[in-house]
Amino acid sequence: MSDPVTPAEATRALGEIDDRSEQVIRRRVFPAWWWWSYAALFTALAASMEIASGSFFAVGIGLFVIASFVIDVPVRRAAGTAAPRRGIGGPGTTRRTLIGLAAFVVSLVIIGLATGLLLKALAVPYPGTIAAAVVGIAFAIAGPMLVRRDASALVRHSRIAP
Repeated sequence: MSDPVTPAEATRALGEIDDRSEQVIRRRVFPAWWWWSYAALFTALAASMEIASGSFFAVGIGLFVIASFVIDVPVRRAAGTAAPRRGIGGPGTTRRTLIGLAAFVVSLVIIGLATGLLLKALAVPYPGTIAAAVVGIAFAIAGPMLVRRDASALVRHSRIAP
């Protein structure tokens, strides 16, 4: 029926499976422009709030929502094309990812609040917009770093997991 598989062939096949798994884990779902687009959207939304005109604020929210959907379309498509199987990183991976994500969000909120309150205390005009720009830059720089860290942890744990 079939020829027996030698240990060397089995090792080579398992190595190929590991390599393919790593490719799936490390694929770039969030391109660099996605992070910077959201940084610009954060800033624009904050600016529309600080202008304090009711109609301008409503237009700002509408544009933010529409632009978010447009920006996310390619990301949703990329995420759906080769989704890794559940549990690929072993037990506890989801918890570690969620803790990292929560720490990231809390850090951004703290940066934004600290910057905005400091600028307001110094009577700098448009402190919310400037604070949103600072948060946007932190988001665009640290976000990809968080994704790479998470992917590296997944690869490490997928090689250990049975």
